[in-house]
Amino acid sequence: MAKYLSRLGYRVTVLTSRFSGEGSIEGAEAVVRTSDLLASSLNWRRRLVKTPTGRAATTSPPSRLEWVIVPDVSLVSWLPFALAAAGGMRRRDCPDCVVTTSPPQSAHLLGLRLSRLGIPWIAEFRDGWRFERPRGDWPLRAQRGLDARLERAVVRRADALVAVTRPIAEDLERRFGRRVALITNAFDPEDVDCGGSAADSLLDPERFSIVHTGSMGFTGATARPLVDALALVRDEAPEVGARLEVVFAGLLSTDEAALLERSDLAGIVRCVGSLERSTVLELQRAADLLLVVTEGPRRTSVATGKLFEYLATNRPILVLGSETEAARIVLSARRGIATSADDPRVIAGALRTVIGKGLSLIADQDEVDRYSWPRVAAAYAALVDEVCAG
Repeated sequence: MAKYLSRLGYRVTVLTSRFSGEGSIEGAEAVVRTSDLLASSLNWRRRLVKTPTGRAATTSPPSRLEWVIVPDVSLVSWLPFALAAAGGMRRRDCPDCVVTTSPPQSAHLLGLRLSRLGIPWIAEFRDGWRFERPRGDWPLRAQRGLDARLERAVVRRADALVAVTRPIAEDLERRFGRRVALITNAFDPEDVDCGGSAADSLLDPERFSIVHTGSMGFTGATARPLVDALALVRDEAPEVGARLEVVFAGLLSTDEAALLERSDLAGIVRCVGSLERSTVLELQRAADLLLVVTEGPRRTSVATGKLFEYLATNRPILVLGSETEAARIVLSARRGIATSADDPRVIAGALRTVIGKGLSLIADQDEVDRYSWPRVAAAYAALVDEVCAG
């Protein structure tokens, strides 16, 4: 977004946490990375990320503090540092508009503070806040009440609201009676044709390669139904199983890594760990089928960033979760198919059909192009202008 907003003439400053990474961000005039307790030696979990060569990259389960601090741990680990940094930025060169994006939801409290100082503010929801929470609702009534009050304050105070998927937008409009702009994730067209062969060694040219990129097992989605479906394919159609490989690239929870690396599927499933972004993009373009795993009807609003990278590859996509926003996007663009998220036998049937017959798809290129960053950034720019003018 920063890259293409800057090309439209906007000066973009990114305020974030050191925990989110390091280095510059293309298009950003400045990147301010503040202290964060999660990025310090106080966070013992940070040392538990494991990335063995050629195997799954794993990390520990979420901290128990995530069930205690409302709305999230960043309220105490990052927000105090962010507020101080934002105050200094405001005094030096006051911004024309502030965009806060969640998760974490506590980032919106920074927007709430700056809005009270007279700065136009857009609150962007990349996940729902009280809607389809990844880990379920808070255990205590007091926590639920505080969380609801914070959400209400943010939604009512912000000058404009953005949601990245239609179900999130519809939920906010229904509960609060406010207009919500639908501005989705997107792909960068400049990534589409970048060459390279780093991914060649990761796939077997003699097999039908299904590829999943990105994290797995942290927000509730699990590959267990897929694993059970692969076992069915292996047992009931061994000639199909012999032609198949499923490759996972990205960070996994420890439970998900153990599930995917179980010995009885060693000839079919492989985990290759976390890869450089350029290699991930090459891997997507080299796949025979790209895989999206969702939680199905429990979280219909999910459409992750990798889905839009998938759209740009010209490779067919299989979405596990036919009721989800990810499925709607893929089907409307005629980029793939969707099936059950939790029925192994239905998933196995879909795999056998795709591997045996392939997918004859003629993509709707106009529908695909609407998810490119230049188009999406132009929509965001128009919203920024509207908020500033108001």
